[in-house]
Amino acid sequence: MHTTTTEPAFRLRTSSVARSRGDLRILDVRDDLSRVTRANGEIVGYVDRVDVAGGTAYRARRYIPTERRFVEFPDVWSADDAVDCLRWG
Repeated sequence: MHTTTTEPAFRLRTSSVARSRGDLRILDVRDDLSRVTRANGEIVGYVDRVDVAGGTAYRARRYIPTERRFVEFPDVWSADDAVDCLRWG
């Protein structure tokens, strides 16, 4: 009996990994998760891609450092809108 193991394939991203929106920086952590920070590196929150019955939605989670917890915003249909929830909310 011969057993083979397969290593995960290395995937190159074709899009920009880091981008900005206003004064915020967005860094892709995984294909379905992005970290949102200020220019000084302070974490503002995360944006998750969520599969829903109508397609793909996005959920913003703001980090509250003084309470060491996240506050979730309602799902929206655009990743830019989710970032704006963190930016303005």
